[in-house]
Amino acid sequence: MKQLSRVVWSEGMYLGPHHFQVQGRYFEDSIRFATSSLWFEPWGLVGCELDSEALINGTLSVLHARGIFPDGLPFHMPQHDTLPPTRNIAGEFPMTRDRVTVYLTIPSRRENGLNCLPSEEAGSQSVRFIAENQLLFDETTGRDEKGVRLGRKNIRLALDLENPDPNASLAIARVMRDGTGNFVFDPTFVPPCVQVAASERVLGILQRLVDILDDKSRSLGRGKSGSASLWSEYSTSEIATFWMLHSVNSAIAPLRHQLKVKRGHPEELYSELARLAGALCTFSIDHHPNKIPLYNHRELDKTFEDLDVLIRLLLETMLPTQFIQIPLEKTADYFYHGLITDQRVLNPSKWILSIRSTAMEADIIRKTPQIAKLCSVAFVPRLVERALPGLPLIHLPVAPSAIRSRVDAQYFTITCKGPCFESISQTRQIGLYIPGDLPDPKPELYVIVES
Repeated sequence: MKQLSRVVWSEGMYLGPHHFQVQGRYFEDSIRFATSSLWFEPWGLVGCELDSEALINGTLSVLHARGIFPDGLPFHMPQHDTLPPTRNIAGEFPMTRDRVTVYLTIPSRRENGLNCLPSEEAGSQSVRFIAENQLLFDETTGRDEKGVRLGRKNIRLALDLENPDPNASLAIARVMRDGTGNFVFDPTFVPPCVQVAASERVLGILQRLVDILDDKSRSLGRGKSGSASLWSEYSTSEIATFWMLHSVNSAIAPLRHQLKVKRGHPEELYSELARLAGALCTFSIDHHPNKIPLYNHRELDKTFEDLDVLIRLLLETMLPTQFIQIPLEKTADYFYHGLITDQRVLNPSKWILSIRSTAMEADIIRKTPQIAKLCSVAFVPRLVERALPGLPLIHLPVAPSAIRSRVDAQYFTITCKGPCFESISQTRQIGLYIPGDLPDPKPELYVIVES
């Protein structure tokens, strides 16, 4: 129960230990109430290091640790608090277990009971504080040294086998056996923490994701087209690329900030990563934001590992390219040549010819199906000589949404049937003839592939 009522001080009152104890509890519980109301899970490690060499022989030894217990009790060892006694776990590690979790633990506060004993009386009794005498100087004069009894936190090391009180214990490591039977710390373990700097594992995951996002941003940025001046001139696949690039770029700066300062609460980092994962789910048919792992302060290793795997998987999503452009090279006056390098264009697909010219729009629409000849490279000159048609062209009032459209171009669908298309399929070479009736033509050939 929290003590949120302050002591009423009055002149002439009898002072006893109770008054100062209640006053101390009032300040402690008020701070705890405020922090727990303002922040999510305001407890965990700020930093911790254990002796990995001592562990080889089965000895648990804390070199330094600082943080906050779930019940709000802060600790800073060894600068201000005493390190817990070392503990040998060689005989306590069950052969049936491949790993055990190590905790810092302290006896819970007894609301109406014994919470402190002198060191000579504590013995085996489980009390929260051990009273020890410490010589202190008057902070004003720097003189008048006197002994003051201070309550040392009775912090101990415990294993998960002992079922420590979750409100008065803090997981700091996981121990497992290596291939030779020696004890080692699990490098993938992430303790509950209030700063991401407390876990090298989380910082490693964050650094790798920032590097991947940087690479993805550059890769997607190379796919941006600079030739379109209006959004209406972009194809649907290009717009999808823009949105993925937006999702990636908007995450890079906040994650870099988290990586630089290293003081953010892991829940803040989770929020940024979850937002990125949710945005990337837009481009996946197999994942939904409802499946994004939820935050679990007591299992941060699983939380961030699952989220890391999901984000990297989503970043590997290849945006489907709905169209393929076949470059057309001018080989002579009125003649153009293109090569088929992608087998998909010969599968069921839709061929589109785009024409830009200085001629009037009505002339382009009317003349192109009559005078343009599309066939294999070898047959186009023969078609011109004999005044025979090539593949039929039909004008499209509106460009297909799958390709990049331009307001100054006209689009024609190509009927891919007959001897001309069979010849194109066999030779993998495309020939196009556009006579001078259409001045300064700029043809482009697109193939919209079926999904």
